[in-house]
Amino acid sequence: MRPEPHAHAIAAVIRDLLDTREGTTYFAEKISGIALHYDLGGNHPLIGRSAPDFEFGDGTRLGVLLHSGRALLLDLAGSEKLRVMHERWSGRLTYVSARAKDSKGLTALFIRPDGFVAWLAESDPDLAGADAAITRWLGDAA
Repeated sequence: MRPEPHAHAIAAVIRDLLDTREGTTYFAEKISGIALHYDLGGNHPLIGRSAPDFEFGDGTRLGVLLHSGRALLLDLAGSEKLRVMHERWSGRLTYVSARAKDSKGLTALFIRPDGFVAWLAESDPDLAGADAAITRWLGDAA
């Protein structure tokens, strides 16, 4: 936006980058925040990243479940233990048990209100891990 020659040169480089798939992807990820990663611990690459927008059997998508602005405990395998555990935070935590069309190998996720994954399970849920993550973000259970 400046009339100096170096500003025009930088703008030309950016335009050239936007004409490539990689450049467009880079700028889209930076602007949207989708590439943002928080170091929340855990050894799964999805922890600390935006939750995938799962599609469920009835056509509902994860984004709709996050509209309330509350944290979400998403149970993709129908774990009775997770359902019971969520009740301790029922005023602050939404629990949904649903089958995703593509669960990406996951059985459960704790998703913060901002849509970032703070805990997940790929098999039988580690209740102690889930409890620790939920307590970290929502405080002690009521």
